[in-house]
Amino acid sequence: MSKSGSHTIDLEVPPLEVWKVLVAPGRRDWYYRLTPEGDFTPGGHIRWVDVRGELVEESDVAVVEPPRRLVLRSRFLFAPPFAATAPHEVTWDLSATGGGSQIRVSWIAEDGVHSLMKSEGGAQLQGLRLAADPTARAELERLPDIGEVEVVDVTPDQLPAYQHFFDKVAFRDFPAWQSCYCMETHRTQSDEEWAVRAAEDNRRDMSDSIEHGRVTALLAFAGGEPVGWCNYGDTTHLHGVMSRFKLQPADHEGIGSVACFVIAAPYRGHGVASKLLQVAIERLRARGLRAVEAYPSRESDDSAQSNYRGPLDMYLRAGFEPYRELERHVVVRKVLA
Repeated sequence: MSKSGSHTIDLEVPPLEVWKVLVAPGRRDWYYRLTPEGDFTPGGHIRWVDVRGELVEESDVAVVEPPRRLVLRSRFLFAPPFAATAPHEVTWDLSATGGGSQIRVSWIAEDGVHSLMKSEGGAQLQGLRLAADPTARAELERLPDIGEVEVVDVTPDQLPAYQHFFDKVAFRDFPAWQSCYCMETHRTQSDEEWAVRAAEDNRRDMSDSIEHGRVTALLAFAGGEPVGWCNYGDTTHLHGVMSRFKLQPADHEGIGSVACFVIAAPYRGHGVASKLLQVAIERLRARGLRAVEAYPSRESDDSAQSNYRGPLDMYLRAGFEPYRELERHVVVRKVLA
C-alpha cells in the first residue's frame, strides 16, 4: 500500500538559489554524496552513482517548473528490498517567503520507502540548507580556539550526552549520516536488513546497548558540551567491524580495535581525535590487550566523511604500523605489551 508524507524547511535564500542546487551537475554532498548522470528536463532519466561509481538510484524526470517544482519518479537500488519495490514519486516544491523561501519535499511510496523518507527526508532538507545558504555554512566554521578538552567514558549515565551529540551535533555538516548513531560498529544485521533501518532503529538499539554496558566508547567535551566521539573495544565484540573487514575471531583474541570517530565541525583541527585515540589506547592497554588495530581508508579525499575511521597519518603519529593491505583500507596495528 502506498503512503504519503512530507518535510518542510524555511531558508534565508530565494527559491532560485535553491533551485540551482537541486538541478546542478556534479556530486551532491547534501544528497548522500551522489552524482546525477543525466539531465533534469521533462522526460529525462537520471542515474545516481555513489563515490565508488556504483549505481544506487534511478529517476525519471516527470515535472520541471523552475524555480518552483521538480517531480521525480525514482527507485532505490542500493538494497534488494528497495530495488524490488515499485517506483516512488518525490516532489520538491519551492515557494518565496519574503527574502527567503520555503522548501517542501513530499513523496508517495510503498511502506519501506515511505519509512525511509519519513526518517531521512528532514536530513535531506538540512543538507540542502547547507548547500544553498551561506549563513548555514558559516554556523559551522572552525573555531579558532576550543579551550580545554575532557575525555570521558560512555557509561550509562552519559546516555543523555550521547543522544544529544548524535541528535543535534555530530552530523550538522553532513546530515545524510545523522541516522547512523554509530550503530554500524555493532551491527549484526545482513546488508539487506541494515540498508532499510531508520534513524529511530539505530538510536533505540545503540541507546539500549549503552544502558546495559555493551558499548565501550569515549566522548570529548569542550566548554561542557559533547564535541567528539570515538567507538572502540575488543575486536571480537565489535560485530560490525568483524563483518566489514572479514576478520577471523581466532586471529583477534586479545586484540582491540578503534572503529570510528566523529568530531563536530567547528572543533576539527584542534587535536580532538588524537586525544580520543590516546585515551582509547590507554583503556585497551589497561584491559590487558596485547595490540590495537585500526582501519584508515586508502582512498581518503581528506573529508571528515572519508576519514571517519581516522586518518592514516594520525595513527602513524601515534605509533601504529601498517599490518595488512585491504582493497579500500589499510589495517594498522600498535603493540600494547
